[in-house]
Formats: sequence, structure tokens, C-alpha cells
Amino acid sequence: MEEDKWCVVRLDDDYNWWVHEVSDNTFYDTELGILDPKQVEHMTDLLSQLKQYGLDDEIVSNAFIPYVIDKEMPKEMFRLRETKDNILSPREHIFCLPNSSGEQEGMFAEFIDHIMTLRIKLLNASFDFKQPLNLEEVKDILHAEQQERYIAGIKTHAFDEIMAILDYVPAGYSLDADIEYEDDEEEDLDLSEFDDDTEESLKIDGDNPTDW
Repeated sequence: MEEDKWCVVRLDDDYNWWVHEVSDNTFYDTELGILDPKQVEHMTDLLSQLKQYGLDDEIVSNAFIPYVIDKEMPKEMFRLRETKDNILSPREHIFCLPNSSGEQEGMFAEFIDHIMTLRIKLLNASFDFKQPLNLEEVKDILHAEQQERYIAGIKTHAFDEIMAILDYVPAGYSLDADIEYEDDEEEDLDLSEFDDDTEESLKIDGDNPTDW
């Protein structure tokens, strides 16, 4: 029987979730964050805008490893267990770990390039630029912004990297269709909303809490 894969995540001062420990310590770089359920929902809402420009559901699904809550731990941490849920149609709240290491190395990077290409298609279709935007130009702009954060000592969470692409609009332009996301304390994941669900699941499953 295959051993369950799990990870422990912590809520940091930036109100993002970061990996604290994983079942396979050789698999994952803990400097990359994990998307919480609200971030996953917001990301998939924005991705739906890219359907008409060729969004590949398989690339999206392969880019993340979905997890669900196993149990709450002290110090604002959760132990999560891997699930087979599809990120685009999950049965319950899921956390999504970027698939950027191990045997699947490169799938998150492929996803980043894919959505950047489609975002550029959307922008070029929406505005009459003198010169159409191109992939390398936008990559350079977003890389420079990320470097500024690094120099300032700010870690770039995976959600920030994704949203920098899905929200990107050249200076002087705006898209009314873009979905706003209030990234403040009030909109962060409410730990209490999972307490009842987690407790009820454990009661239902009895002696076999892994079979959710």
C-alpha cells in the first residue's frame, strides 16, 4: 500500500501559507509557498478568462499538487494530506502546492509560461497597441519587479508570482473585466471555518482518518 503523502504548512506574517515540513524532505523547496483555498478559488476564476485564448486544463492540473486538511496543529499550522482532487473541480477546499521539484520538475514553470502567453494574447486582443506585446518583454518586466522584491528582502510567494501575470496590464491601461482581490488580513483564510469540517470528518471516519 502506497504511503500517504503529507506536508505541514504554516501561516506567516505576510498572511500567506508556507511549507514547514514534507513527508519527502528531498522533494520540495520550502521557500516556495502553497496556495490556500481562497487563493486557489481566485486564481481559477481569473484563469477562466483565458479559456477563449487556449487555456490547457491539463497544464493547469499538472502544475499543482492538491492537498486537503488532515488536522490543525499548534502555532497556526495545518497538517495536510495529498488528494486526487482536480484543482479545477475540487470536491472540497484544497491547498495547492506548485509542482516544481522531484520527478515532475518543470510543470509549474510550464504553467507560468503558458498563462503568461495567454495573458499577452488577451491584452493584445483587448488593446490597439502600437507594437503588440511579446513574451520576452513581459517576462523582463515581471522579472525586474520580482528582483526588486528580492533586494528588499521580500520572499515571492507562488500566489504573488501567478497574480503578477494574471493581473498584468501595461502602464496606462486597465481592464475592467479583471477580478479584484483584496489581499489584506480580513480576506485571509479564516482558520475557524475549517474547524467544524475537520472535526466532523475525523468523527465520521473513526479509526481510519486518511480515507476522506
